[in-house]
Amino acid sequence: MSQQVQIDYKHIACQCNTVCNMAEQRLKELDEMLSQIENTATRLLNDQTESLKAAIDREKEALIKQIKVVRDKADEDAKMGVVHTNNHDVRYAHRDDTINAAKNLEDMVNTLSSQKLIEFQSLLDNLLKESSNDAYRKLLERTKGNVSIDEQTQKILNSIQDEVLRQFTYLAYIKDNTLSGDALIKAGKTLMEESLNSTYESRMASEEERIRKELEAARVDKDIISKVVSKKEGTAKERLSQMQAQATTEVIGETVRQQSLKVIMKAVADRGFIVDKKNIKINRETNEVHMVAMKASGERADFKIYMDGKFIYDFHHGYKGQACQKDIEPFMKDLEDVYGIHVTKSQEIWSNPDKISTMKYQAMNTNKNKGW
Repeated sequence: MSQQVQIDYKHIACQCNTVCNMAEQRLKELDEMLSQIENTATRLLNDQTESLKAAIDREKEALIKQIKVVRDKADEDAKMGVVHTNNHDVRYAHRDDTINAAKNLEDMVNTLSSQKLIEFQSLLDNLLKESSNDAYRKLLERTKGNVSIDEQTQKILNSIQDEVLRQFTYLAYIKDNTLSGDALIKAGKTLMEESLNSTYESRMASEEERIRKELEAARVDKDIISKVVSKKEGTAKERLSQMQAQATTEVIGETVRQQSLKVIMKAVADRGFIVDKKNIKINRETNEVHMVAMKASGERADFKIYMDGKFIYDFHHGYKGQACQKDIEPFMKDLEDVYGIHVTKSQEIWSNPDKISTMKYQAMNTNKNKGW
């Protein structure tokens, strides 16, 4: 007998937790930057230091808040069993909320990794450099220790919402305090673009290495890693953005697949099957894992495990008649009761020559319309 089953093995929760883990790594990088500011505070432009720290703290707070939202929603989803209902049920809508929250967090992670952290670092480097600049020292001498800004210039700076652009505009004023109005804003944008382009180019090698290590840690296939970090078209910023987005997708997908493989391996082992590592094959073209489990008495179970919350299994080999049911039924029960795997859609095809029939079981597919 062969049976095809589509499942939700806390699939969404696994995706969400993977994104949260990546977000927490970005938190560490923000903390490292704050520490760098603290350690070099006496060398920075004093009136800009607190403003930069405040901007980084805002990023931290937003990230921490979103991580909590996603983890709480994922934990709640993981408690849900099989849902026999229609798409208008409030529980189904809640699951979409969880996916959307995790997608928002994923976007935050990618933006922080490929843009904001680099912008902050570029600004910090410029603040350090400018603090020892002759023009800045002369301004301090002329104003007895404080850089005086006229009211109109201060209004222009205050009107710039983007912290990085605002501070680069301030640096442009330090370089040439005769600038005002649109000319000052243009000078700030030019200085920012030049600095950021230089920073992106200088950091590409280290960013590629960071992404490579994250992919290797997630045990992503080497060929896929090479494709991810081999972006050559576009600006350094564009290449890094593409690499980061693809890397995040690969890490999430590989983590989910490994989690499902571990669960199924444990479940079949509990039923007396042995899984030899040489009997686990990965087909990268179809994104599936083929696993064969054997019993000493000759019975065999074949599995194909996908990244989208689905697996196919075959308990046909080595069984007579419907004897495989004695292994299938407790195996499925273990998935539900022990490992929290919930069947959401199943199709059963009987191949017993003594009783040819077709039986189908339908339940709502909780992974339908998922955001990833």
